[in-house]
Amino acid sequence: MRSFKRIVAGGMLLASVVVVPGVAAAAGPLDGLTVPPPDPALLFVAPTPDQANYEARLNAFVDVTVHDTWNGQEVQFLSTFDDNGGVEVLGLPTSAPKADPNNPNFIYQRFQNGVLFFNGSEGTTSVIALQ
Repeated sequence: MRSFKRIVAGGMLLASVVVVPGVAAAAGPLDGLTVPPPDPALLFVAPTPDQANYEARLNAFVDVTVHDTWNGQEVQFLSTFDDNGGVEVLGLPTSAPKADPNNPNFIYQRFQNGVLFFNGSEGTTSVIALQ
């Protein structure tokens, strides 16, 4: 079951995230893959539903954090994100794209409920669920 968690400091709402059982334990290696952990700076600037113009903020946040090209690689993260339910299914991005330190052909971008995984050897992009 999913629930919402609000991150508050000094009386200010810093982030509102969807909590999925088992997600917190998924940071770091995941079946041999080195998935990036959530980035606190990205969580800090992520839009929350209680903000004015939430929809516009959400669209702008996704536009600047999720791309189809990263470091010259056609990772197709934005297309895959959109094709797989977008924010409603994967949640907000919680990391920037990052290459696997053990295999630079693997590139990941972490989201609240999943990870986009680009395999440069095969030229494929897939979704790894964090549930």
